[in-house]
Amino acid sequence: MASPNPTKIYRTKTYKAISPLRPELSTSGKNALITGAASPGIGSAIAKSLAQSNLANLALLGRTFKALETTRASIEALKTGTKIHIYVVDVADASAVDAALEAYTEAIEGKIDILIANAAYMPDLTTIAEAKPDDWWRAFEVAIKGNFNLLRAFLPVAAPGAAVIHVSTAAVYLPYMETFSGYRASKMGGTKLFEYFHHENPNLFVLQIHPGLIGGTAMAAKFGHKAVDLGLAFDDISLPADFAVWATSDEAKFLNGKFVCVNWDVDELKAMRSKIEAADKTLPVMGLLGWD
Repeated sequence: MASPNPTKIYRTKTYKAISPLRPELSTSGKNALITGAASPGIGSAIAKSLAQSNLANLALLGRTFKALETTRASIEALKTGTKIHIYVVDVADASAVDAALEAYTEAIEGKIDILIANAAYMPDLTTIAEAKPDDWWRAFEVAIKGNFNLLRAFLPVAAPGAAVIHVSTAAVYLPYMETFSGYRASKMGGTKLFEYFHHENPNLFVLQIHPGLIGGTAMAAKFGHKAVDLGLAFDDISLPADFAVWATSDEAKFLNGKFVCVNWDVDELKAMRSKIEAADKTLPVMGLLGWD
């Protein structure tokens, strides 16, 4: 298999080009919504980075009020002026998702400019024979049904040219890894869902990202020991957080419809712009498994 890294520089933490403090990445006047925004987690970190980019309004969706409140408190401590809206929602519940997006857009009297689809679930790491059916299937309820519900609710309230960022995983493209059947199969389905959403809505910007290998989260508590056994190093959570802000900016528009890893250096990616834009638009992935 060819190297999955199309850039010479492989980032493991945030850097100047993706800093939410850059004026060029400002989200001033915009409204965003994040699923899976509980703290600690990638969604919570993205929320804080968006607030640092001067976002006007931010909706935090998750299943636990206390964890969402923790995210809100961490954002308010930054004193950015971003107004936070909390909605306790299970994305697998279509009516709850519809109600949350309707309530949010009514509260802000506007539409949603940025959608971060981060909700996911990792079932217990077991073989198929040993898996608990409800636990195993829950991954699909969130990654596929949940994102299906989210995208359907989003379309009527999406601002023109809105940015949609799906937090996926590069694991969907890697060889067999024992005991990950539920997580990887569900994330593959979710990734294909957003690929279809991109082609069906060419007026919107859709980017799927691998967030790196992040520790210190509820999900990492399940797979962290396997990463250690494999000798893998964790990335800093600031990397996917700030990369997501960059991904919503005009600088990233040439990546519409693509799947990228946050570890790839954005300045090198921008230098490859003409090549990327000339690539087969039916291929959702650039740089993985030898695709150029």
